[in-house]
Amino acid sequence: MSDKDQDIGGLGAFFDAARAHPPAPSADLLARVLSDAETEQVWITRRAQAAAEAPRTSLLEQLYRLLGGWPAMAGLTTAVVAGVWIGTAIPAGVSGSAEAAYLVDITPEAVFELAGDF
Repeated sequence: MSDKDQDIGGLGAFFDAARAHPPAPSADLLARVLSDAETEQVWITRRAQAAAEAPRTSLLEQLYRLLGGWPAMAGLTTAVVAGVWIGTAIPAGVSGSAEAAYLVDITPEAVFELAGDF
C-alpha cells in the first residue's frame, strides 16, 4: 500500500517529466511579492513604534477593562459582599453546641475554644 515504486498506468513518465522542469515564478510575480513584503515591513515597523510609545496600563486597569467597566465591577462587588455575608452569618436557629459545630467549617481550631470542657 505504501510502495512508492509502482508505475500505475504508465504515469511514471509524466511525473518524471514534470520533475525535470519545475515551474519558475515570473519576474513580474517576484517584483509584486517583494513590493508587498516591503509594504508590510513598513506597516509592522510603524505599529511596533506606536506600541513602544504608548503608555503602559496597570494590571488592575487591564482587569477592570476585561470585566467590563464600572457596571460590571459594581455587580461583582455586590456579589462578593453578599457571598461573604451569607457565608459568615450564623442562622438564628443554630444555637449551643450546634453553633460550635457550624463554626468548625469556618475555622477548625475554633471548635476547641467554643465546645467548652466536656
